[in-house]
Amino acid sequence: MIRSPALLAALLATLPTLAAAAEPAAPAARISDYNDGVVAIMKAALPLPARVTRFEALVRSHYDMAGIAALVAGPKWATATAEDKRSAITALTRHSAVSLAKNFASFDGERFTTDPAVQARGTSSVVRVTIAGKGDRALLQYRLRQSGGEWKILDVVAEGVSQLAVQRSELAGTIASEGLAGMARKLAEKDRI
Repeated sequence: MIRSPALLAALLATLPTLAAAAEPAAPAARISDYNDGVVAIMKAALPLPARVTRFEALVRSHYDMAGIAALVAGPKWATATAEDKRSAITALTRHSAVSLAKNFASFDGERFTTDPAVQARGTSSVVRVTIAGKGDRALLQYRLRQSGGEWKILDVVAEGVSQLAVQRSELAGTIASEGLAGMARKLAEKDRI
């Protein structure tokens, strides 16, 4: 039992702070954290296999890979076995990591600027990021949603093109004819390094 009114007041004053600390990071903060991870990998100047390993960890922590796999697979997801779903998630995670490792190979002074003005779209949030390099500028839009108590990336739109839509299009034929296992095999072949 707390007998001191001053101590009780001090403890009560910390409750909002403790509650805020327990809340998941806001979408813009999650993307800023993700960008910091990308820049750290770029600055490390690692060979491709090591970059892929580092990007896999970043993808696992910041992307909703199960949600992405379900959307890429479409109706086949509902009838797939648990093993095929795990294989699809693993293959898409690796594919994302390989793509990132190839696109973000080294650091050349690029600046990643996260727009703090987050756009709410239903249960999703969209965060815009500008990447500025020497003479180049790119705008990325990250669509995030809550997954496992955290904001996770579900899609990335670059120059008006949705990465999720591209993956669905590229893999639709394989998924239709060979299911998720075929998709996992195709990505494993494509992503050999």
